[in-house]
Parts: sequence; C-alpha cells; structure tokens
Amino acid sequence: MPLLKRLQHARNAALALVVTLALCHPCRAQAPPVVMGGADKRVTMIGADGVETFSFVAHEGAVHSILFSRDGRRIISAGADGVVKVWNVDDGSLEQAMDTQDGPVYALALRDDQTVLASGSSDGRIRLWSPNTGKLQKTINAHSRPIRALAWSPDGTLLASGADDRVIQVWRADGTQAASIVGHDEAITGLVWSSDGRSLISGAADGYVKLWSTGDFALASRYKASDKSLSAMVGTVDGHLLATAASDGRIRVYTVTGKGLSQVITRLLEREALCLAWSSDGKVLVSGGADRALRYWKGSDLSVIMKVSASEGSITAVAVDPR
Repeated sequence: MPLLKRLQHARNAALALVVTLALCHPCRAQAPPVVMGGADKRVTMIGADGVETFSFVAHEGAVHSILFSRDGRRIISAGADGVVKVWNVDDGSLEQAMDTQDGPVYALALRDDQTVLASGSSDGRIRLWSPNTGKLQKTINAHSRPIRALAWSPDGTLLASGADDRVIQVWRADGTQAASIVGHDEAITGLVWSSDGRSLISGAADGYVKLWSTGDFALASRYKASDKSLSAMVGTVDGHLLATAASDGRIRVYTVTGKGLSQVITRLLEREALCLAWSSDGKVLVSGGADRALRYWKGSDLSVIMKVSASEGSITAVAVDPR
C-alpha cells in the first residue's frame, strides 16, 4: 500500500478507535507508545494517548512476533508468510524484507548492539541477519520442531532458543552450541535472561517457569505458574520483574531475586492474553489477546491504566517503545 494511503487509512481508523478506562489525565500520561501485530495481518502503532498513529497490512498472514530496535527508530515484525520486515517508526515505511522461504517465523530477538537479528522458524532453524542490510549471516539447524522463543544474553555472547520439541538450546554468537537443556514436558513458550546473565528463565506449555544457572545450566529452581499452558513470558529491562500469561486467562507478575521468584500479584481476564511487553522503566505492562484489546497495567499492582480496542482480530504480538 502506498505511504499516502497508509496514512489516510490511519487517520480514518483513528476516528473509530475506542479508548476506554481513561479514568484521568494523569493515568493516561503513564501509557507508553506501543506497536502491535495481529491475526488481521496488520502492524499498528498506538501513541501514548491511546490513539492510532498508523496501521497497515504488513504480512500475508498473522503477525507472530514484533519488537522495537533499541533506539526506538525501527519496528521489526515477522509473520506467517515467513518474512521478517524492518519498518521506519516515523512513517511506517518498509526498510528491509528478509525472506526465510521456509514457513512461518514465530520468534525474533535483536542483540543489544543492534547488529544481529535472530529469527526462529517453523522449520526449526535459527537465522542470523543484519537488520541494517537484510543480509543473512548464518543459519543454525537448532531444533526438530518449530521455534517459539529466542533470547540474547545481556552481553550478546549467547543466544537461547526454545521450541515445540521441549528442548532449550544455547548457542554462542558464532553459531556453535554451548548447551542443551531438557527440562520441560511441553513446548517452550518463553525465554528470559536475568539482567546479570547468571540465570536463564524458561516458561512452557506445561505451566512451569524454571530457572537455570548459566554456569552449568543446571536447574536452580522451578515454579508451577499455572495449571494451563503459558502463552507468554517477559521480563523487565532491569530484571526485577517477570510477567507470565496463561491459557487460563491469568496474568501473573513475579519479583526476581538471586534466590528465585516470588509472586507479587495476579489478575484474571475473561479471555487469554497472547502477548506481553514491559515499558523500559518496568512501570507498565501491556497485554494483548483474543479479545482484540490492548490493556495497560500498572506493574506494581496490575491495576488497569487504560484499555484500547484497536484490532480487527486477535492481538498476537506487542512491543513497547523503549525511548
């Protein structure tokens, strides 16, 4: 779609955007800019005021993963069409398109130095790209089943991957294997490194959250987070909080310490949250899901700051502007 038409669509769509639970101006001011992807194939940018900035069809199928570059200037999305795309935040223009040619891409992870983008596909392969040029740097035959989660260690030397084969693999930056962890009974759905890089946290469809020591990748502790499958897991930048969403409709927030996890608060939704994202300061948690609404939660007590009904289908991916 030409840029002019995209912007015109955004203006028209903004008129129909429903913003609820805007209880007061101070509450509204806490909401960060957010980008979301959905089953409707679209990438949509929502400003801090809850109003749509732009929206356009980004993929030939559902958007499975989305993230911001560290400087907040680019949006990176991946979808059912097997293509990874880099978009300009200012106007939504396409900068790069990287075609894996091997089925849907379910997971993305950008290294902190922004020089390497990892994508995980339904074929079990990890591909390492240059997000600036779109050039494929390396392909890793990582798993026997589709990859659902990827995470770079804080220092960028290790990449963890998790898949439907129930295995967590850890890779060095050159693509060689550093560790293989078998510790869940169902598919791996989330991976988070601790801020000091000493622990790797995994979440899975078996409802467990587990902490692994990165010295020997032995199991340090485990928690039964839900009797149902975990659909999403995300940690704050400072590593102090961890949030999970499960198919039972519950969102849970934990504090993370050197000794493990401690549950802080839980909230029950009528429908499952499919994706989660923290603001850079850890004060706001954003969720999206099958009810087609974004919810902005106060991280400390999971009270609702704002709710935005902004999608024509399930919200399947969400990211918060890091600036």
